Amino acid sequence: MTKQKNSINPIIIAAIVLITAFFGYKYYKADKINRLKKDILPKALKKAINNDQTEFTIGEVKEVSGVYEFTLTVNGQKYTSYLSKDGKLLFPSVVKIETTPTTTPGQKTTNTEQKKLTCNDIKKSKTANLTAYVVSQCPYGLQMQRVFKTAISEQPELEKYLTVKYIGAVENGKITSMHEDAEAQENLRQICIREEQPTLYWPYVSCYMQEGKTDECLATSGVDTSGLTKCTTDKNKGLKYAEKDFAQANKFNVSGSPTLISNNSQAVSEFDFGGRVANSLQDIVCCGSQTKPGFCENKISTAELASSFSTTDTASNQNTDQNANCGN
Repeated sequence: MTKQKNSINPIIIAAIVLITAFFGYKYYKADKINRLKKDILPKALKKAINNDQTEFTIGEVKEVSGVYEFTLTVNGQKYTSYLSKDGKLLFPSVVKIETTPTTTPGQKTTNTEQKKLTCNDIKKSKTANLTAYVVSQCPYGLQMQRVFKTAISEQPELEKYLTVKYIGAVENGKITSMHEDAEAQENLRQICIREEQPTLYWPYVSCYMQEGKTDECLATSGVDTSGLTKCTTDKNKGLKYAEKDFAQANKFNVSGSPTLISNNSQAVSEFDFGGRVANSLQDIVCCGSQTKPGFCENKISTAELASSFSTTDTASNQNTDQNANCGN
């Protein structure tokens, strides 16, 4: 009588291999995410932000649609950003596109790819105007205000063509904003200065953009703080001004800071005209004018400017291909 040899079931062997591979991949993936969070991302962000005074922390990191998605807190404000898998491309924001277009009965399917605008596509006006919708503590809203300031300083005549308005809402008699109350109150403050002390708007904002020091900037720019307080606390003044901004923003479905609206009729992207730089603003104004102003013949700055709070205006690392904004 022959003795039967002990053998291991092939199914059990396959199961062991699969389990080992699964946990091996899981630990490899966890280690890679950990290295991204502690080494690669901090280095990339330091280069992108280019400002040693800007504090940031990195939250959860995960893989989404072929990139790494992570939460980023900058100067107390939280954002969702993205990094390419090779670690070479940082996306402060993305536009999420559904793979299957949603339609309602009788509605035609639209192409999700937006056409790049040219000068001929800009609607013309006898008196051109370019409005930037921002919130006061968004890094990229601050960047756009810095671009506006630079354009006006290099071409003073542009000031009458450029307007800054704000995104938000008034709920139960109180102003709100996407980054909570401190930002909402600063939005209201800047709106009141713009409306009631307009010659001091840019001196104040130019100071505020450096380190966000409200009281210091009110003093150095010469703002009448008594008049400002009356505006911000009077519902028939400050809140009424703010509601007009918000109504216009809602009219154009503005949800990101910054968003540009040409001639109070058309959303435009600065990246279609050369990037978030002073000369792009001038080009959009000129393209929107029925009769081009004389300054259109002269180029102004094409240097990219710093985002977030910064004591210097110019950014050393070019990032003009990133259509970055803060969105709801």
